[in-house]
Amino acid sequence: MSDRRMTRWMGPLGLAILILLFVGFGPLSGKNPGENASGTSVVSYYNTHQGQGWAQLYVIALGLALLVLFVSQLRRVLRGAEDKGGPLPSVVYAAGILFAGGLIASGGVDHMALLLAAHNHQAAIAQNLNFVSANNELPLIFGMALLTLATGVAILTRSALPKWLGWVSIVIGVVCVAGPIGFFGVLAGGVWLPVLGFVIGARAKSAPQGSINEISEVVVVIDEVIT
Repeated sequence: MSDRRMTRWMGPLGLAILILLFVGFGPLSGKNPGENASGTSVVSYYNTHQGQGWAQLYVIALGLALLVLFVSQLRRVLRGAEDKGGPLPSVVYAAGILFAGGLIASGGVDHMALLLAAHNHQAAIAQNLNFVSANNELPLIFGMALLTLATGVAILTRSALPKWLGWVSIVIGVVCVAGPIGFFGVLAGGVWLPVLGFVIGARAKSAPQGSINEISEVVVVIDEVIT
């Protein structure tokens, strides 16, 4: 798939990410035992919901894989409007990787170990893992905050994308790190992904020649020839 066509598909891609993560953290999550639940109740719950628990892992993993693809293309779009070698597009990409990797390392690994501990009736281990799993939101909040803040600054400084989108991105990032209401920032960030993608896709479709990235590369080449 060409870079221009990939840019046009960023909206549906962001929407697919939102749906997969919503299903993974919503309906498939179920009513998990509380952080202070006993080991016996944790083992009983997860043994009853083994299929649901494994399905949750696969759905979230697919959503995060698509997120890596999304932020990779987002870096290309932002780099097209950024000075050559500018750091912000790379920061945006790194934030997306931290977000995905953090969820896999903390939530995914913990959840898989929890399912296996329950399957093997290791009540003490399951209880400890359940407590950790209920209190591992830091990678989720930090990753989304960094992703939205870096994208917002990139849009406001050198990007051709609408400035209102940059301000919205920054507001979401600030809410993510605003203590008790940080989780609402993460929820808003989930909606922000497809909105950002559809805006970028619309700009790419309206461009008469090439994507934003391609136009910028032509300008850079001309500038190098002249100098």
